[in-house]
Amino acid sequence: MDIWIILTGVLALIIIVLFGLLSKAQSKIKKLESDVNKTMESIEKRVRLSDKYSRTLAEVADKTFEAVIITDKNGIIEWVNQGFTKITGYGLTEVIGKKPGEVLQGPDTDPETVERIRKKLSQKVIFKEEILNYHKKGYPYWLSLSISPILDAAGNVEKFIAIESDITQQKKERQQLEAELEKIKNQI
Repeated sequence: MDIWIILTGVLALIIIVLFGLLSKAQSKIKKLESDVNKTMESIEKRVRLSDKYSRTLAEVADKTFEAVIITDKNGIIEWVNQGFTKITGYGLTEVIGKKPGEVLQGPDTDPETVERIRKKLSQKVIFKEEILNYHKKGYPYWLSLSISPILDAAGNVEKFIAIESDITQQKKERQQLEAELEKIKNQI
């Protein structure tokens, strides 16, 4: 009988200890669940903000008057905006998978300018350049290019982003001014 009393007491003590441990474990689980829920809410909020900013940036890029071109690391067009279509006459489906020069350069495009652009692209630096390109309908126009490489953490090119402004009118005005100055010099 004494052994049963001792065993019952030990068993009761074990049950009490187990209930205490279980209670502590449940308390820790509730705290972890609370922490996980807070973390998930924070992540969801960040994702919503990121999505909102991404949509806003995409809309800005698409609606700007300047041409925006995104290429892969090899210079193959992945995306162009409406500004590109207005300036060049080419839509996204016509240029995707091609290099910009294949579509836009023509007989009077300066080969030295093209070579400078290639060199700067290979150097993975941000640069500006002016180039004569051709509209889908065949007429020439001048562009001011601003090209930036997008690099990964290791410094490797992932993409290039080009912002292009039509400067044809400014070029014409400059040529007219230069011609007038030349006339004045010749008269003196």
